[in-house]
Amino acid sequence: MGEEFQIALYLLVIGMITVITILLLVVLSANLLIKLINRFGPEPKVIDKQAGMLEAKKLAVLTAVVEHITKGKGVITEIKKG
Repeated sequence: MGEEFQIALYLLVIGMITVITILLLVVLSANLLIKLINRFGPEPKVIDKQAGMLEAKKLAVLTAVVEHITKGKGVITEIKKG
């Protein structure tokens, strides 16, 4: 019984070390990826509020329609002229 217990304990320790190592690699690689994207990725677009601003009445109508159709769950995030 002693030898079987030692093998089980050995497998338990090896398995836990493996899991911790893989999780550590995932976290470190994700942090590295985030830092690289923030440094070399494209800059976020700055919206010029004066250039693309709709009339207040049109915006109010669009907002009301979206709220009515989605029962208050929808949100307008971007309006593009088609």
